[in-house]
Amino acid sequence: MGRTPLYVPGQAEPFRMSRTKIEEFIKCPRCFVLDVKHGIKKPAGVPFTLNVAVDNQLKKEFNIYRKNQQVHPLVAAAGLDLVPFDHPELDTWRSNFKGVSYTTADNRFTIYGAVDDLWVNKAGEITVVDYKATGRQEAVTALGEGGFYDGYRRQLEIYQWLLRKNGFNVSNIGYWVYVTATQKQESFENALHFESNLVSYKGSSDWIDEKLNEIYQNLNEYEVPGPAEDCEVCNFFDKRATFLDSEEGVVWPTCETCGHRMHRIAYGLPSGPPPEGYLLGGCIVEPGSPNEICLHCNPQD
Repeated sequence: MGRTPLYVPGQAEPFRMSRTKIEEFIKCPRCFVLDVKHGIKKPAGVPFTLNVAVDNQLKKEFNIYRKNQQVHPLVAAAGLDLVPFDHPELDTWRSNFKGVSYTTADNRFTIYGAVDDLWVNKAGEITVVDYKATGRQEAVTALGEGGFYDGYRRQLEIYQWLLRKNGFNVSNIGYWVYVTATQKQESFENALHFESNLVSYKGSSDWIDEKLNEIYQNLNEYEVPGPAEDCEVCNFFDKRATFLDSEEGVVWPTCETCGHRMHRIAYGLPSGPPPEGYLLGGCIVEPGSPNEICLHCNPQD
């Protein structure tokens, strides 16, 4: 896959931006602008491969009920008359790099997001559904507050907004199919036991247009915005830079050839053995005498 195009201030064509990027801007404007405008990406996190596996299995399961146009037992147990929505574009809407897309009226952005599932009632009103998987002692039956939970809420709201912009009648109520590996069994025996629950949420997309305006303004500013107070990435690099600029921030040299840690050379006549990582270089310091040496590349020295 080719590199994602960077935003160019004043560009005429709409900039294609995922739902995830909007969330990254909310979390930290600085990290967002450095990534989208300057191509400086923050360190990647650990992929949630188990969550992806559960997600894929849920899609297969709900596709069976989609084909037969039946209400899934989990949905029926909640007293809902919703069947999985069947549409020729569904596979595209579920694709991570395609999704449901919409170009804003001002032509600034093309926003897209990949939905997990859509259900529909007899009146033709669509319900947005997202799959979530976790491991806890007790099954998740209600969404928490703050942090990534608020991100889950915004995720549903953007999907609702995208579908409405594409002309669909969309319910304000969305659902998470929340699957919990409850860890209640006495032994593992190569199996995890899951409990599934529906968690509902009434969404609102009132905040989205204003947030897109903020994103546009930040992308077109000459300066890079400041970091979010709770951004772990910015806090780490800011504190590291402050330490390295201090008298304590001495960086041990590494070899440019092999990457191994080098030894520093101590010249003179010390009263005792040199500290760890140092080698004695004698009393005479001649022009061009090295300050460090790599014993991995120069074992004879």
